[in-house]
Amino acid sequence: MRWAIRERSRISTTSATASSIRRCSSSLCNASGFTRSARWSNSTAAKSASSSSKTGFSARGRAFSSCSTGRRKPYRATRCSTCATSRARSCTSPKPCRPMPTDFPVMTSTSASDLGRIDLASFGLADEELSSLRAITADWSAALNELFAAGREEPQLADFIARCRSLPGELGDARWQEAWLRDWQKLNSQGYPMQMLFNLLNTAFDNCERNVLGGERLVPRLRVDLLSLLRRALMSALSCAVDMIEEGILQAAGIPGELAAVRYLWEGLGTGQRYAVLSVSVVNRDAFVHLSAADLQSLPGLLAGRLGQLLRAEDRLFAGREGEWLLILPNIRSLTQPALAGAYVQRDFSRPFRLGSGKALYFDVAIGAAVMPDHGSDPEAVLAASRIARWHLAGGRDAFAWFLPEMQTDWQHRSELADELKIALSQETLDLYLQPQIETASGLCVGAELLLRWQRESGEWVSPQLAMELVDENGWRRLYTDWLFRYALRLSSDLAAAGIELRLALNLTADDLADDDLVEMIAQRLETWQIGGERFTLELTESAMLASPERAREIFSQLRQLGFRLALDDFGTGYSSLSHLVSLPLDELKIDRSFIVAMSRSPEHRRVVRTIIDLARDLDMMPLAEGVEREDEAEMLRQMGCHRIQGYLYGKAMPENEFIAWHNNYHA
Repeated sequence: MRWAIRERSRISTTSATASSIRRCSSSLCNASGFTRSARWSNSTAAKSASSSSKTGFSARGRAFSSCSTGRRKPYRATRCSTCATSRARSCTSPKPCRPMPTDFPVMTSTSASDLGRIDLASFGLADEELSSLRAITADWSAALNELFAAGREEPQLADFIARCRSLPGELGDARWQEAWLRDWQKLNSQGYPMQMLFNLLNTAFDNCERNVLGGERLVPRLRVDLLSLLRRALMSALSCAVDMIEEGILQAAGIPGELAAVRYLWEGLGTGQRYAVLSVSVVNRDAFVHLSAADLQSLPGLLAGRLGQLLRAEDRLFAGREGEWLLILPNIRSLTQPALAGAYVQRDFSRPFRLGSGKALYFDVAIGAAVMPDHGSDPEAVLAASRIARWHLAGGRDAFAWFLPEMQTDWQHRSELADELKIALSQETLDLYLQPQIETASGLCVGAELLLRWQRESGEWVSPQLAMELVDENGWRRLYTDWLFRYALRLSSDLAAAGIELRLALNLTADDLADDDLVEMIAQRLETWQIGGERFTLELTESAMLASPERAREIFSQLRQLGFRLALDDFGTGYSSLSHLVSLPLDELKIDRSFIVAMSRSPEHRRVVRTIIDLARDLDMMPLAEGVEREDEAEMLRQMGCHRIQGYLYGKAMPENEFIAWHNNYHA
């Protein structure tokens, strides 16, 4: 089979601008808890404005804030929609920037309905929530007013800001949605980039959050719930705005999207031909940590150009979901043809991508394949089948898979779980349970580890491991981490109100350390709740720390400045070297349960545990043993000099009310 270059010049420019918008949206939204889906998960865009001091937004779109280091950081309303540079400066894009289209497509989003264009249901905003949201209208309007000096608004912004002020009270009105989106489209066509919208709403939310909470130590639950509703409302509006912009960009660039792929397949359904659909994704997580903004911007064009070279004249390439590419091969006579196409893609992607900076980048490719009508009687079904096949490649060594009917059941269950988890995250119905940590010398409860618990509406409990897999698969890590800290801060405040003062431990991951906005987001949350980092311990696994030791040291140093204690979790189960252990600013060393279980079996295992405890003490770290279930285990650990222990011997992980009752009874 001969594969020809097809429309290379047109395809090579695909979605560079859309990618830029996604990167901006990810940082600016997620830093304050805003997110939509995995399409924004790999952003390294500009950081959001801190709420640690009063923030202003001038007429020229420049927001200033005081971060934890006391420096003032400007945010400019840039005008180049591709490289995010000002018109007054030279464009930094490696190729000429594409101007934003001045005439956006008619708003005919497929999600539009009689209820409006903004998908409120996906963000848990029913009539009851929208009615409650009106209670925060005055605070939201005041927060927007803080961004602008009186009488200094740019004329182009005046109508849009006025419309934004009524968002909490009018979001459910379809006519208001139409007017808000058109006002934004008008601004965008005049050169105001998507980044400006995210900056504006993100900073306004920070101001509103600070004003509503009022810096009080104890905050009424009603205020927290209202802010959660406002956050979800902004998420829904921003998501719709991004979809509108991306739709316009794809049309302007001539790159067909998924809807075009569906139409193309519908047109071919009655011809009697067989169509193969290849769902192609490429992954290199390190790229989004180590590459410059210019290199990141060039990636979508490079990917599209590489794929475009492999297509025959009759084949079609479409932009799919969240970085996915859809290759559609018409008139398939045997399964060998799409399998061969997949092999060509794999072979081609084994070569490095040479970036404009000269760096070489390798990608892992995953391809799921399905044929219409063999694996799906209609376009939607065959697209889903190709994605299910690709999903089943996760965690394996293969890069190509055909859809099999038995895959459907596993996918359906996991898809349902993901949908429910998205709702649970947006509505903040997940829970954190507390497991006590006991000081061996005094026998007192001096801390508690926060452990995720999720119960579905059906009553079924989902394992924390599976829940976190779904979070990472769908790009919700930033949203989850922001929720985690807000929940932990509220929990710490509730415990203090109950007369319980202890340190709470939270778990972070390698993805958290890769987030440029992590420290600033945490600083914002501490400032909002007026709670110091000294009341928390952050636990990280060896693999998370060793993924990038230099970055880990940098992040740890910043977290230390905020007052946090740092712990190495599950020590001994990874691949730590003493050089890394000594160089990282750690306060605690958690001994994994596997060592505790083996300790009673032989003197050799006891010597291993004693060595770990002595090592921790020699390095001025506090040893903490987890998974202690028997009194003899606890006694051996006391004799070895282990400072703290945690496990079922003293208590399982408990919800807040049960923990308070347990704590009061334990110390009675």
